[in-house]
Amino acid sequence: MASPGITFSKPLVLLPGFTRDEAANITIYCHDRTFKSVDVIDDGSRETLFKVESKGATSFSWRRRISSTTTGKTLFELRHGGYAMKNEWAVEDVDGKRICTVKHVSGLAARNRSNLDAVVHGESSADDVGSTVEIRPRDRGALTTAVLWNGQELAMITNTEANDVTSLEKKGLDRTVWKASINAGVDISLILVTVLCLAEMEHVWRQ
Repeated sequence: MASPGITFSKPLVLLPGFTRDEAANITIYCHDRTFKSVDVIDDGSRETLFKVESKGATSFSWRRRISSTTTGKTLFELRHGGYAMKNEWAVEDVDGKRICTVKHVSGLAARNRSNLDAVVHGESSADDVGSTVEIRPRDRGALTTAVLWNGQELAMITNTEANDVTSLEKKGLDRTVWKASINAGVDISLILVTVLCLAEMEHVWRQ
């Protein structure tokens, strides 16, 4: 659950307009293996906050388009350069500008394969200092993951369902389901990016 009483007077913002004054709980339903359809639901209001769509991966990159269900407009794209674990994820705004980079922290050692760092970019590289978000699993299977910034917990993410089976649609199953408990003052769009990277690792690398 989100920690009551934690707020951020100077929040780290990926996209304006998605920071709340109160804690939030969201559920992310990844309906298929390649993110052709993802729904992001507010657990309190049951409102769909975001839609995620993808045409699948190519040999060069894998793009997911994230849109607002309120306006129907594209908010940003999450791009991963192929399937290789060493490659970075890039978050790009509607003008194609990179606004965030997510990458593995160190090597391929089993104990830290799911450790990620995310940097929210400013207008210059100097603005990136102090803007690194640490994404750290709390267990060996990365079922629960903490999202931290400057030692403070932004959110806790839990993988509540993982169905690595054939004929998902026929069986009425989602590939994965994730829950995120997000503290007050935290940008929900930033936590969504984190979940999508974790989901890709589960779908592709099963980690």
